[in-house]
Amino acid sequence: MAKIYDRPVIFILILTMLAGYLFFFNLGGLALTDPDETFYAQTAKEMLGRGEWITPYLYGKPQFEKPILFYWLVHISYKIFGVNEFAARFPSAVFGLIGLIAMYLLGAVLFNRRVGAFAAIILASNVEYVILSRACVTDMVLTVFMLLGVYRFFCGYTTGKKFYYILSGIGFGMAVLTKGPVFIILAVGVFIISFLFSRDFSSVKKMPIFWAIFAYLAVTVPWYAAVYKIHGTTFINEFFGFQNVTRFMTSEHKIGSQVYYNIPIIMGGFFPWSIFVPFGLWHMFKRARAKSTATPEKMGAIFTLAWFFVIFFFFTASSTKLPTYIFPSFIALALTVGVLWDDFLKTGAASVTKKGFAVSYWLLMATVIIAAAGILIYLYSHYPSIFGGVAVICLCIISGMALSCAAFIRKKFALSFILIVCAVGVILIPLSALVLPELERYETSKEIAGKLLTYMKGDERLGSESNYLPGLAFYTGKLPVDLDRHHNLVAFLSSPERIWCVLKEKNHRFLYELDTKPIYTQPSYMVYKIGKRAIVTNKIPEDGVYLLKRERVK
Repeated sequence: MAKIYDRPVIFILILTMLAGYLFFFNLGGLALTDPDETFYAQTAKEMLGRGEWITPYLYGKPQFEKPILFYWLVHISYKIFGVNEFAARFPSAVFGLIGLIAMYLLGAVLFNRRVGAFAAIILASNVEYVILSRACVTDMVLTVFMLLGVYRFFCGYTTGKKFYYILSGIGFGMAVLTKGPVFIILAVGVFIISFLFSRDFSSVKKMPIFWAIFAYLAVTVPWYAAVYKIHGTTFINEFFGFQNVTRFMTSEHKIGSQVYYNIPIIMGGFFPWSIFVPFGLWHMFKRARAKSTATPEKMGAIFTLAWFFVIFFFFTASSTKLPTYIFPSFIALALTVGVLWDDFLKTGAASVTKKGFAVSYWLLMATVIIAAAGILIYLYSHYPSIFGGVAVICLCIISGMALSCAAFIRKKFALSFILIVCAVGVILIPLSALVLPELERYETSKEIAGKLLTYMKGDERLGSESNYLPGLAFYTGKLPVDLDRHHNLVAFLSSPERIWCVLKEKNHRFLYELDTKPIYTQPSYMVYKIGKRAIVTNKIPEDGVYLLKRERVK
């Protein structure tokens, strides 16, 4: 990188251009995916329609799954760009860029500017960071506010200036307004562990902790107090009781019960840099224990390890697990791998560092080839419609990695690093042109919503299984009825007037094949099917055209 990393303004401009391509290219080209993106997009859409700024609404009713800040951001984006996919994802893309800049600055504070540069680019080019920077979900905004809180805290730690601690409190307050109080508890735990292991208690005594707490409360209390005043214990029970405590104690999803669940998430989500993580963590442990390590860098190593393992073990213990829950730990992983690359490139690096790094590098190359072959074999058999597009993507990645190998063999290690990043970045073009348009038909509600609007007339009601509800609401402008429970589906189909449903085709079939009570005895008509989903109505279509009529065999 030819010491560009030592020129912050130029390097931040480079990060901005990188983010412009990785995060903003064709940002609105794919329809919003079900159920998560459409959940947040539809909530902000309803708030916009109501002129509401305090209570999140979904399907015309208050919902308290997440706090307010992300909805505010999407709400404002709608006002600027209109209600569309680009506007829904724009806040995440902007925060993706902010996160890269903050990562560069944090790495410089904890270690040095080259570590910060490596860490920022590593963060930008791992799979999950790119995905979440292009998605209408809360995780990118949450993680970046936490990153900003950490960065400002260590600015205060290294300079002793009170102002930075206040900014840190604001950053963590914004994180709590984005996704709730769990992550401030984790952050406080990380800081306590870091200072206990570093034994730097004198610095703790000098910290203006009161001012940081005051700033944090000044940011968080007004909204929580306002929404409590309006909704009282309903808000407390739903948000704190169910969304935080119950979801930790009881699994909400079918997946995620395995203790090892987060390991493959990290290996896949942080790819391609995840291959360096095992040796990188061992290397960071050595730094944290080394007596010769300078105090700021030793604190940086201890903090990095504490940040990763506290988040990792907390969400391993949590009964409810999702791929994005572990995402804030990627801050620590980017620093870990950034430090490893920095130390490897130093003149006089330890022999064990060079050997361990080289093993990790060649393991990455082997993993890319094996993974590409496995993915292509699987897709050829199960999803032939996207096989050609994915084959082009695999060819791009392998070509980039081959060029990286050539540079590595010639000991042009910085160039080798850049070529890995290029191999990741170049896939966006074939992904957007060849794969996502096909996936959009099956993973989003846009096409099926368009079909519904051609069938539905006037005030005819719409119902759906819960996973499709927000997408159908967003793309049809109607508020569908939740039909996840069997008795609700039977009651809805038994309506005297014409109604419309979006169901999994197998569930429409089970309605007649199984004897689940109450038993539905009337015929219904499947008029359209795409993937697993079908449009069903309880009356014969006016034009008499339908794909399949189902009725109970007596």
